[in-house]
Amino acid sequence: MAAFADPLELLVNRVYSNGGTTLYCQSEFDPGDRRIRADSIYSSNLLLRHFGCITARQCASKPGFNEVADDLHNLYPIQRSVEIDRRGSQFGDLPPDSRESDCGYQMSFQTFEPPDHAKGNVARAMLYMHRQHSLPLVGTMEMYQRWHRLDPPDDNEIARNRAIGRIQGNTNPYIDNPDLVDRLSNLPGR
Repeated sequence: MAAFADPLELLVNRVYSNGGTTLYCQSEFDPGDRRIRADSIYSSNLLLRHFGCITARQCASKPGFNEVADDLHNLYPIQRSVEIDRRGSQFGDLPPDSRESDCGYQMSFQTFEPPDHAKGNVARAMLYMHRQHSLPLVGTMEMYQRWHRLDPPDDNEIARNRAIGRIQGNTNPYIDNPDLVDRLSNLPGR
């Protein structure tokens, strides 16, 4: 797979070939729906920064980059309007008076708080990317553990995890065994 070539095509054709629902707004979509985008939970900008590049093309020859950039556990379908709202922001908790969207997520200048029904999915994807690919954890371990407990894996996330496992040969252990999340520490390599 080529890093960032067409993550939406990869996601829709391989994981959501019969359609699905978007992560934040829970809107149903069919393959080919032009309102849908693939969102990198661990953002592509952070990946580029971690690998010391400005563009994906510059990073393509760096060892491990393509594997990390194309990891399907990091990609979720979202609506185009949400992509615009989330662009450039990091995940975090916001005060209740923050601007809220119709879908229930909150945002400020540089922070995006997912709706409660998506917090666990985000947490498990971020923790997976942190541990699987040794990426720096953006946000706090405590926040992701709390989000994980608030929104445990549901049937759709479990089915998605299994489908990705069949495609790329590995599953997200925090979906397979949710108790692992509370055993994590913020120490590197653990």
